[in-house]
Amino acid sequence: MKYGFASKQHEQFPPMVVVSIVNVCNQKCIHCHWPAFAKRAEYKANMMAWDVWTKVIDQMSQHPWSVLNLGTDGEPLMHKRFIDMMRYAKEKKIYPINITTNGILLKGELAETILKEELIHTINVSLDAFKADTYKQIRGTEYAAVHENLLNLIDIRKRLGASNVKLQVNIIDQPEAAAEVADFKAYWTPKVDNVMIRTYYDATHVTGATGPDITGKEKFVQTERWPCTLFWRRITVTDDGGIQYCIDDWYHQSRMGHIDQDTIKEVWQSAKYNQLREYHLKGEQHKNPYCADCTEWQGMRWDFDYFVAMEKMLGKKLL
Repeated sequence: MKYGFASKQHEQFPPMVVVSIVNVCNQKCIHCHWPAFAKRAEYKANMMAWDVWTKVIDQMSQHPWSVLNLGTDGEPLMHKRFIDMMRYAKEKKIYPINITTNGILLKGELAETILKEELIHTINVSLDAFKADTYKQIRGTEYAAVHENLLNLIDIRKRLGASNVKLQVNIIDQPEAAAEVADFKAYWTPKVDNVMIRTYYDATHVTGATGPDITGKEKFVQTERWPCTLFWRRITVTDDGGIQYCIDDWYHQSRMGHIDQDTIKEVWQSAKYNQLREYHLKGEQHKNPYCADCTEWQGMRWDFDYFVAMEKMLGKKLL
């Protein structure tokens, strides 16, 4: 396996920018750190400011190979200006745009507008279960409403002829749902463009988190490491405008700059960023304290990551 940038373009600007436009959520999933994060005294609910969003999009518009991926610290559809944000990105010709959502709000006028105006190119709905009781156990809300939203979305797409908007559902192969993975795949495969089975790790236990509510059992165990793909393939902009290298960093310990003072390009090309890449290439990840004890890199393979799923749906090479 060859590690590093896939092209010279990627040396200039990240092939994917993960943007967390909110840090609020309407579910409390057992595999996610958000419920514990939101209980902390210092937590403050936030939605990305408009000027932060436009700075991100304006910078991305100069690099047409860069994918916009909406995640990760909350439910993106909860942002009050979501449609305005997507329209601005479309005006700036950002392509492709992916959203990962729990699907609770993916209905009514919002769903119609997204599909009619083709504001998003790949919609990834996290379901994580096939049976209603398992879904409630894992995600804490009722399955029937989300299931109906998805079936309606499929019908709306067909009615509007919005075939350019691709649909994906995913399930985490975690202990509570492992017995349902096969049925999940069989049921959804004829209905959507892709079914993703995600590798499980317990994200309730995260680097930088402390306190009695921070527990968890990692599926992964330390083994001979490969370089984390994030340093060459993705960068994250947080809801408050921070720029960081780790998508799972709830506490911003991997923050390298801020959109108000730095450009994404400057951070991506910085000497510090390149030093961190060198640590990973040389097997010296321990020299960066944030990466030292991480196991989550084992769920980010170089030969199969989210780019592969998007390429399959879009029929276009992204890396």
